[in-house]
Amino acid sequence: MSPRNKNRLTLLAIVGPFVLFFIAGRYFVDPWELPRENQGELLIPHIQLDTLALRDDSGEPYDGEDTAGLWTLMYVAGAECGKACKNGLYYQMRQVQQTLGENMERLRRVIVHTAPANPELRAFLEDNVAGTVEVDGDPQTVREALAPATDAPVGDIFVVSPDGQIFLRYPTHDSMDATLEEAENIRLDLERTLKGSLI
Repeated sequence: MSPRNKNRLTLLAIVGPFVLFFIAGRYFVDPWELPRENQGELLIPHIQLDTLALRDDSGEPYDGEDTAGLWTLMYVAGAECGKACKNGLYYQMRQVQQTLGENMERLRRVIVHTAPANPELRAFLEDNVAGTVEVDGDPQTVREALAPATDAPVGDIFVVSPDGQIFLRYPTHDSMDATLEEAENIRLDLERTLKGSLI
């Protein structure tokens, strides 16, 4: 075998596996079927926070400018707050934030009121999850904006990026076991997200 043919075979042996890998990945593998690292439901495309048309307590718009600089855990609430609501606000949001250690200051907690909070929810917010930012949203507008993710957003938790992109969703649960499992899912996703972010 001539040196020239030997060099060609060596080059083919080196490049061949990469070419085969590319062809297999391009034509035979559906990327949506591959396992994902995120634990929550990834929203593709992401949803702009602005589309929820939220208002702060002074009636001013609460949008992407308000989320700048921090990541956000956002809970969508109705008028009442049952067991799943309390579990979500306390274990899946407040306690998860506490577990982030030095990164806890990079995260804010927000509750979106789609109806006036009843006395039980008001007391729970003040006594158990103080520091949660409260904003208001029209129930139909919020539901329509979040329709690509769910048809019933009340009771769900969302992760919002500092540029106002809603990109992960998690349910809340009555069961404590399911709540703690979901809280761990949120923690893992947040730790991975914060580790890869400069914000």
